[in-house]
Amino acid sequence: MSVLTAVRTPAAQHARRVAIILILLAMLALAACASPRPPDAEPTIRGVIVDLTPGPDGTGLALIVWHESLGEVYELDSIAATIGEETELFDRGGTIIDFADLKVRDVVDAWFSGPIAESYPPQGTADAVRVIGGFDEIRPLPIPRGLIEP
Repeated sequence: MSVLTAVRTPAAQHARRVAIILILLAMLALAACASPRPPDAEPTIRGVIVDLTPGPDGTGLALIVWHESLGEVYELDSIAATIGEETELFDRGGTIIDFADLKVRDVVDAWFSGPIAESYPPQGTADAVRVIGGFDEIRPLPIPRGLIEP
């Protein structure tokens, strides 16, 4: 029996099919791991979107303000967040969404790693934003503490 004949046996063909299936499954698993997902780290801010300003090409600006009902303050109590082309946006389930899907009164976690302007409210470009809930319709929207008149 020649080597070519041995490769064409039913057992060899079955082993080849199994190997191909395993390779394809491994490729799919790697692709799934590479898909964007919200960061595991603590967010820079957890707050309520109180204003949205759409920009060109699915970008825009979101004013995010912390409210006492959301628990402890993270690094910031408010921020004018630029939502750029590189910003990853997620819904509650971790599915990717667009800027147009964001709404005033969405409660969000937002992560920033670049420079944040020392204005008030601070300004920076978000790396990622995840909607985690909604702010109660009967409550007034929060105002950044630095903008509340004494």
